[in-house]
Amino acid sequence: MRLAISNVHVGMTLKRSVSSLEAGLKLTNEHLRLLRFLKVEAIEVDPVERRRFTRNEEQEVCSKILQYERHYNQWEERIALNPYEALEFVHQLFQHDYPLSAVVAFFTDQPLRKNHVIHHAIYRALIAKSLSKYRGDEHRLQFDYGIASYFADASYAKIRKWSHMRYFTKMERELLYQHPLVSASMLPKDETLRPRVVKLITEHHERLDGSGFPNRLEERELHPASPLFIVADRFCQLTLPRTFRKALTPEEAYFYMWQNEAYDEEALTLLATLLGFFEVGRNVLLSSGVRGTIQHYTPRVEKPIVISEPTQETYDLTRLNEVRIVAFQ
Repeated sequence: MRLAISNVHVGMTLKRSVSSLEAGLKLTNEHLRLLRFLKVEAIEVDPVERRRFTRNEEQEVCSKILQYERHYNQWEERIALNPYEALEFVHQLFQHDYPLSAVVAFFTDQPLRKNHVIHHAIYRALIAKSLSKYRGDEHRLQFDYGIASYFADASYAKIRKWSHMRYFTKMERELLYQHPLVSASMLPKDETLRPRVVKLITEHHERLDGSGFPNRLEERELHPASPLFIVADRFCQLTLPRTFRKALTPEEAYFYMWQNEAYDEEALTLLATLLGFFEVGRNVLLSSGVRGTIQHYTPRVEKPIVISEPTQETYDLTRLNEVRIVAFQ
């Protein structure tokens, strides 16, 4: 389909070469900035890719999960964390560029596991890497998200028996709230890893409104890279089953996070875009009670143009500040 550049979103695939961009390229924010700078008016694109893992891809991810579990078991035996092992692990994990829809489908299909930390680390790394890539971040930052996810919950290896408990005493809960700091303290005291990795680890449970832990930091106090990692971590938490609650669907998790100011809007919009939540033709419910169908994209993916049913009235959500999509039908 041919779209005006204002209606093109990240994750779409370029069908015909434009300037220095080759056909087949999946567009990032950096590519879109370049196209706007060159004053390109319209391009031929395919929608965001939505599919499941192939058999080979599933086997590759399963092998990485087993490899990470071996590393984690070593930490349980009080073997020191090895940053070089982590660097090689993340390098191999990120060699393949999996569609975000396939990653989410694979992990959300997993059965309930007593030790969720193993799957969570790989899931979070792939989510953060994908969001970072399509935001247009440099490769080093994408890699640091992977390293941070690898180490973020290492401290649970010291208290594995707690990882699947339903109820905690007040003291146990306070100790759990300190686990990002404990994980960071377990890292070697050399300069193998960039300081940014430590920040990502210590801040991955903080919230932009100051309601997180362990230090209740607000947005202005966080490292600039942390808001995206916080969204990746929380999305993975919500969509994986736990012994004390059922998993939310990806859409439910998205709307849960979108409804308050604790999470980064840019990262959430990227997440929704790459998962194809707001694709044309999808039935939606508006906060005003109107039910309709998404008819056109707009420069803001979460604010498309909706045609109501059955009146066929047009709602341009970019012009209706108090009306938004609250559910998919």
